[in-house]
Amino acid sequence: MSVVQLTNTYLQALKRSLREQCNAGSVHLTEAIARGCGARTHAALLARIKAGGEGIFIRFNEAAFSHRLVELSGNSAPDALDFPDLHHSARYIPALFDDPALDILDLHVMRVRFCLKGIATVIEIHLEDMGNGYTRFIRSHAIHAPGQAGPYWPSRDFDDDAAYAMHRAIDSIVDYYRDAIRNGHKPSASWLIESKYR
Repeated sequence: MSVVQLTNTYLQALKRSLREQCNAGSVHLTEAIARGCGARTHAALLARIKAGGEGIFIRFNEAAFSHRLVELSGNSAPDALDFPDLHHSARYIPALFDDPALDILDLHVMRVRFCLKGIATVIEIHLEDMGNGYTRFIRSHAIHAPGQAGPYWPSRDFDDDAAYAMHRAIDSIVDYYRDAIRNGHKPSASWLIESKYR
């Protein structure tokens, strides 16, 4: 499934793209897109966005979209759909949804909530604009997995590219998790150390 962003700009681009690929009217497409985004109706999707969902990234359920399109219009969607590209600032995001080590709970350009597979603890990372062209990342937890001398606290917690700052913040936890799993260790919540800076 493809990753989409819940912004008016992206959803409008998505509708234009799907209109060229599907034989369906505007209202039917709008409702089918909402279903693909996990909402029962377009009104429900708008309510979700208004209630704090603006800008989040989600997996688009193509099967749900196609099923709803058939229900409303009688016409099926192509087997493979083309989606508009995400903004350059989101270039690392689709890979996060495909990472078998992660369960993504909430993902935005400036914040993420996720769990590591086999560990129920929710990890939060958010970015802060430092006002000087740099972006700092703040992690709710560090990791101290088997094989590490101690919890890993990055010495450089900022970057001049916000997308890369988020990428580094996530990798600073997940890389050690992967190493421990590869070495045969069973995931444990004790590996995660709560940060005093959260």
